[in-house]
Amino acid sequence: MKLRLTSALVLCAACGCSSLENNGPSNVLIPNQTLNVSRSLVLPAESIVAGALLFALIDPLAPNWQIAHTQLAADRYRINLKMKRFTSGGDGEAAQVFYRRAEQLAQEGGGTGYRVIEYSEGIESALPVAQRFASGVIEFTR
Repeated sequence: MKLRLTSALVLCAACGCSSLENNGPSNVLIPNQTLNVSRSLVLPAESIVAGALLFALIDPLAPNWQIAHTQLAADRYRINLKMKRFTSGGDGEAAQVFYRRAEQLAQEGGGTGYRVIEYSEGIESALPVAQRFASGVIEFTR
């Protein structure tokens, strides 16, 4: 979140920079302007906006998995994992993330351990991109 805010501020500062050259009308959504970073590097406004949107969509620094858990009984939990849509890896780490979260829940619940009652992985076909998921139920052991 902090990086997104920083990126947005840099983008706003670059768009308001006095080194932008006006090459067209100012009543368009993305003006036909360029940012002269150096003598050899000139960035069109379209490239800056496209890069900012791509970064916001992919967000490479966000965690790969969203983790949610639900208490089913005093000593049972369901753990649901959902992978973000656009990643640069991490396709085989669902089980590791599941077991790590199960260990945390067992420690927080005061148990000495846990046992996995059920576990499944799959892919949800959704638009615009399919998304990996994993789900399982654990029971604390004493």
